Amino acid sequence: MIRRIPPVDPAPMGPPAHGDGRTGGVVGELARSDEVLLGVRDVAAALNAGLALPDLLDRLTHAVVRLLGARGAIVFPWDAEAGALGAALVAGAAPAAAVLAALRGSALGARALATGQALEATGIESDDLPPADRAAARALGWQALAVLPLRVRDERLGLLYVGWPLPHRTDERERLLLEILAQHAATSLYQARLLAESTARAEALTRAERQLLAYARDLRQAYVQERARRQELQEAYVATVRVLAAAIETRDAYTGGHVERVAAYAVATARELGWDAERLYILELGALLHDVGKIGMADQILLKNGPLTDAEWAIMRQHPEVGARMLQHVPFLRSSLGCVLHHHERFDGGGYPGGLAGGAIPVEARVVAVADAFDAMTTDRPYRRALSVQVAVAEIARCTGTQFDPDVAAAFLQAVRRGAIPGERGAPG
Repeated sequence: MIRRIPPVDPAPMGPPAHGDGRTGGVVGELARSDEVLLGVRDVAAALNAGLALPDLLDRLTHAVVRLLGARGAIVFPWDAEAGALGAALVAGAAPAAAVLAALRGSALGARALATGQALEATGIESDDLPPADRAAARALGWQALAVLPLRVRDERLGLLYVGWPLPHRTDERERLLLEILAQHAATSLYQARLLAESTARAEALTRAERQLLAYARDLRQAYVQERARRQELQEAYVATVRVLAAAIETRDAYTGGHVERVAAYAVATARELGWDAERLYILELGALLHDVGKIGMADQILLKNGPLTDAEWAIMRQHPEVGARMLQHVPFLRSSLGCVLHHHERFDGGGYPGGLAGGAIPVEARVVAVADAFDAMTTDRPYRRALSVQVAVAEIARCTGTQFDPDVAAAFLQAVRRGAIPGERGAPG
């Protein structure tokens, strides 16, 4: 019968008793323990050295053969997009494609994936293996095999197969070693997946930066050539930024129109502060682009249907810096970088990314911070319904002096009372 590999007892395994007269057995056991520790150390060192997957697999296979007396090991990474095991990772000469395909479709492996349990067939001829599994094992020269699901933080990452040339039943020491090697294999696959995702996002961001820079260069040239048409070009710049902002928002249906509303609220607030047309123009661009850095955020974080974890928040909080890097080489947007980089700063210094406080925060960012918070509160989100305008306005008033600049908050509330920002008259002042 197929046997589930039981978990290893966490209690330490002591050496054989000295009173049985088998001193050589004690010495041999200690030597084997040293060999196990050295093998595990080699695999861990390879992992920490950041080796590529093929090199890590070579180390893993060498450890399996040397420490377990096995014939070899095969890893099948999990393809999350396809919802199935991917192509095999094999050290040395690869077996025939048909053999690997049969092993990938193994009923024993499917059972291990479904249950999350490590399984072993101690003898392929005597155990109740399906014919296809038995044929694949024979083709690989295996007379016994074990299959271990690979997981990190409950995330499925693949399967590890280990095969022996003779019928074999694992003992406790071997089970411990198998668990350790499986953990290293899973961690390697997890890091490879993170690296691939990070590389893809970086490449997408680079392409977006290049496109934006190329278009900005064209606009700048037109601006220099036709200085007399400055107003017309300014309108073209705003339209371009609106298109970019709208393109970013198409990733998240729940926040559609967010940047347009934030820009409108910010400009209405700045008018109450008495800003001239040039400052209002700079503010509008910055407000429209304040969330441009979210183009570099992964969908599973940006579109998550619920509150973010601490780790996900740490990634999300990078979007102001990502956005600032995207725009820093665009001349006509440099004056708007303060909004992009610092719109999540708090007046009391408890914000991010710089932990700036009071007047150290660019005033445009202080205006956008109030407008952004108001729109976030009055917009439906996947994990909560929108607050009423009255409740949101009261919250702005409550957080004056801590989260928000008092002068800016007062101007915002005045804009609400005047009707320049949607809300009821008589809102808190």
